[in-house]
Amino acid sequence: MLNPLARYPEVQAASGRQMLPITLISGFLGAGKTTLLNSLLTQGDGRRLAVLVNDFGELNIDAKLIVKVEGQQMELANGCICCSIRDDLVAGVENLLATEPPPEQLLIETSGVSDPINIVCTFNTAKVRRKIFLENVVTVVDAVHALDARDTEYAQLFERQIRGAYMIVLNRTQAAGPEQTQKVRKMITDLLPTASIFETDNGSVPLQVLLGDSRLGQSTFRPEAVMDPASHPFESMVYRSDKPLRRMEFIRTMKSLTDTVYRAKGFLNFKNYPLTTLYQKVGSFESYVDGSAWGVSTPRTELVLIGVSSRFDREALTAALDACVG
Repeated sequence: MLNPLARYPEVQAASGRQMLPITLISGFLGAGKTTLLNSLLTQGDGRRLAVLVNDFGELNIDAKLIVKVEGQQMELANGCICCSIRDDLVAGVENLLATEPPPEQLLIETSGVSDPINIVCTFNTAKVRRKIFLENVVTVVDAVHALDARDTEYAQLFERQIRGAYMIVLNRTQAAGPEQTQKVRKMITDLLPTASIFETDNGSVPLQVLLGDSRLGQSTFRPEAVMDPASHPFESMVYRSDKPLRRMEFIRTMKSLTDTVYRAKGFLNFKNYPLTTLYQKVGSFESYVDGSAWGVSTPRTELVLIGVSSRFDREALTAALDACVG
């Protein structure tokens, strides 16, 4: 194996071959990974970035940036490429390596319930490892909700997301306040003593902090990647309805599901309302943001819900949301 502490140019020179530098962007549900990705894409410094995400819908990229969409690939005006991960992450990387011209750097947004250490192990054992270099593993931590992860069924997963990081982006610090932010910093350093922490309030981080030869603020510590076969304790479902929702009934229903649904995100079709509504929920925090008019599109509700398996009843959730229709 090549020296894991080496910088990308050193690794490339030592290997004698062109290698694709990869940055993993990890973090728990709702931490701000997508916001960080959008920030990096819009900064643009001329390099050809490629991005692998679980679903295009999660990125909400400004339509003015999109040149064309073909299959699972989206081409942006700034030269970046976004691809959807459907089944096989390694296959997605191999497909990008085969593109012409190939990307100069790859960003991978992991699922909010993914273990970045397991992903590192996957790359270390895959044939594609000879063509790539893991340049950075960034974990986004939400300062508002991070302390809530302790003493929960998902505490182990949350801790591995921090332990697997090369650097931490501590997000929403202004909303958390100085006292709580300091408590979260202590929790992080207890788990990862050499953690390099970059604080932000809106998920925006300068490109040079995360990418490039210098990677300002990145710790030299590299945790040993050891696979954890245990699955995460979450389940998910997608709720769809072509019939409009009653706004107040939906609001009351989602508040009543705080202990059942930890994360929710999607577009809502409210009765007698001409605009799309982007709904997001993380823990007890909820937001409703007006989008564009439905126009020629058929109004439709599509909502992803995620919760801890022991309290997640798909039939009951579907029935509760169906009761909001009408």
